[in-house]
Amino acid sequence: VSGVVLIVFGHWLLSCVTYQDGTFGLQDPLADIPWTQWITWPLQAVPVFFLAAGYASAVSWANWYDSGKMSRQTWVRHRVSRALGPTGAYLFVISAAVVIGTLLGAPGSVLQYAGWAVAMQLWFLSVYILVVYLTPIAIAAHRRWGLWVPAVLGVAVAVVDTLEIGGHLPYVSWLNYLLCWGALYQLGIAWHAGLLNGRRAVVLGAVSAVALALLIGVGPFPVSMISVTGQTIQNSSPPSLAMLAFACTQTGIAVALGPMLNRALQGPRVQKVLSVANTNVMALYLWHMVPVVIVAAALYPAGLMPQPPEGGLAWWSVRLLWVAILAVVTAVEMLILFRLRGFFAAPLPSIPIPGSPVVTEATMLIGVVLTAYGISYVAARGFAPDGHFAWHAMAIFAVGAVLVCLTPARAPAALRRE
Repeated sequence: VSGVVLIVFGHWLLSCVTYQDGTFGLQDPLADIPWTQWITWPLQAVPVFFLAAGYASAVSWANWYDSGKMSRQTWVRHRVSRALGPTGAYLFVISAAVVIGTLLGAPGSVLQYAGWAVAMQLWFLSVYILVVYLTPIAIAAHRRWGLWVPAVLGVAVAVVDTLEIGGHLPYVSWLNYLLCWGALYQLGIAWHAGLLNGRRAVVLGAVSAVALALLIGVGPFPVSMISVTGQTIQNSSPPSLAMLAFACTQTGIAVALGPMLNRALQGPRVQKVLSVANTNVMALYLWHMVPVVIVAAALYPAGLMPQPPEGGLAWWSVRLLWVAILAVVTAVEMLILFRLRGFFAAPLPSIPIPGSPVVTEATMLIGVVLTAYGISYVAARGFAPDGHFAWHAMAIFAVGAVLVCLTPARAPAALRRE
């Protein structure tokens, strides 16, 4: 919950919209005001999210698969469907809005900007779906090799960065999306197993902090943990070795503080608040950029939002006002989503088909790959690249989602009970 809230706050704070001569634009304070790159350190909470996701998956796997209550295929489909259902509802609504805007004659530049603004946060979900699908392999590897698994993944991140930066091999760094965040997911599994208890968390955090300082101070990596326009080397798109060191530092801190937080959060009232927040955190992550488009479209053309020079006290005051307005609009939006949670929060349905579990295993694999591609394409280019709706990406996602839904009509007893 805290990870998503920090990510949302960071996106809002840095979504610096401008409006001049009837045209929307963007400021990039990370590039224009270099010292703000240090602000990205407390705002970059994606590592903690993958760490917690790995821990949660390990808990679920032990409760459902290890206990014999659910088959491996059913468990994977259940977890993937819980992420793809709300994501599919979001993609459907935004796609419909873009198509309607196109039919009504909205300018291509407006569609392109709005379609990018409400898609840029989706990259996380394409990686998340892949690591969740690979959970059975991750847990099997953990049980055989323990902490060697995230260690090897970390070495692989370093090799990829060396090939990309030193060997000038294009696109190879895209592997780090899976390697880096997979390493954090694997650390979450190890945390659940007790392999990070005691001094190990402190040692991991301290060693990673030293490595991070060297990679930034001596090495070629920038300070910012969020992508900055114009920088040849980025730490987050795709994640770099410096990002992995930063993530492991966060992991050490999180695990070391875990026992204290558990004691502080044991009260029934706190647990109830956390339960409600955790139930709605997916909706918050998916929908938090929609208010940015709505508020910008309503306030900037009407001249109701000041546009002081970038970097001054007045500019920062406007940024805080902007965040406050977005928080109010998002609260209303979340209330609507909660009332309609039967659609917006529902997992993908099951579609029984004749055939063996081997067939549906293959269809689920293909479906996961297709949905991950559709999400990643939209996240990179927006819903309307060059002002035209991304039909092929959404069609590929839709086909993949249907393939994930397919289940054996005659399921084993464990699947039928679930």
